[in-house]
Amino acid sequence: MQTFMRILCGAALLAAGAVGATQPASADAKDKRVAVFMGPTQDKYLGALSGSFKTNAEGHGMKVTVFSSPFDPALQAQQIDDAIAQKYDLFVVQIISQRAIIPVLTRVKNANIPVLLVVAPMVGNEAGAQDLYMNYTGYDDMVFGQLIGEAMVAAQKAAGRASAKIAILAGSMAEGKAPLREKAFRDAVAKTPGMEVVVTEDVKWNPAMGERAAGQLLARFAGQGGLNGFYGMNDVVANGAIQAAEAAGVKVGTGSGDLIVVGGNCQAPGIKNMEAGKQAATLLMLPVEEGKLAAQRAKEYFEGKKPEKVTMLKTETITKANLAQHAGPCSY
Repeated sequence: MQTFMRILCGAALLAAGAVGATQPASADAKDKRVAVFMGPTQDKYLGALSGSFKTNAEGHGMKVTVFSSPFDPALQAQQIDDAIAQKYDLFVVQIISQRAIIPVLTRVKNANIPVLLVVAPMVGNEAGAQDLYMNYTGYDDMVFGQLIGEAMVAAQKAAGRASAKIAILAGSMAEGKAPLREKAFRDAVAKTPGMEVVVTEDVKWNPAMGERAAGQLLARFAGQGGLNGFYGMNDVVANGAIQAAEAAGVKVGTGSGDLIVVGGNCQAPGIKNMEAGKQAATLLMLPVEEGKLAAQRAKEYFEGKKPEKVTMLKTETITKANLAQHAGPCSY
């Protein structure tokens, strides 16, 4: 968490005292052309976020075009370069690859097009990296990893275990978001002697890949006493782990001897699995709110205001104890 917060604090200082890539616009948002660059919008979270941004931004008078990429940094780079040539007024970007995005956003900066980041923050320490965007709107993924790691340990202890072997089914490890969650999760679990993360598999937020990887891991560790837990970085991936376990005849739940599964992003499959006692915890993450706030930052820019460098949304751990109050907003 300290590394991520240092990055964000540095970014905030840049916003307060340095000149970024662009200066605020002097007119208003009406008829401004905005290009949104996202990962695969068939992903429930990304689809809901981009849809919310488009609805809210168009409500402010902007004209929005959404470009989607299947976590392909070369395709995203081509989409952004094409949009530079088309002279859009503002870009909204989900970083697909932290390494590949630096030269791309440098070209955007040279074209004097402002950039809002969503979903994943800029984590690079390269000189000038934090000058390549004017705002990040999203969640603190180090907090995410820490909270769900603590929830995993608590669930293992509640099941009567003093030790546990835990596997992570990660989102795309290239984009910056998943590595932050992984590190914080590992750190949180490691604070309890006997609790151990034994493997991370990059399943790129894909539930089918998650289910397949989980099945392979269950077979791989069967001769080593078995796995005791899965952390799926979102609830659809966690659901894949649950399906793989059930197919392998492994009991999933929160009781003694059960395989403990935790997730993230509070999605409909996670809510259903928690109601059924098959998933121990998830985390509050609302794409509609993220999209709405990002649209507000865009509106502020076009009104001649300088948006804050970081708009951080708050999360909290969701367990069966507080599930009822979150089930509605989380069912996407």
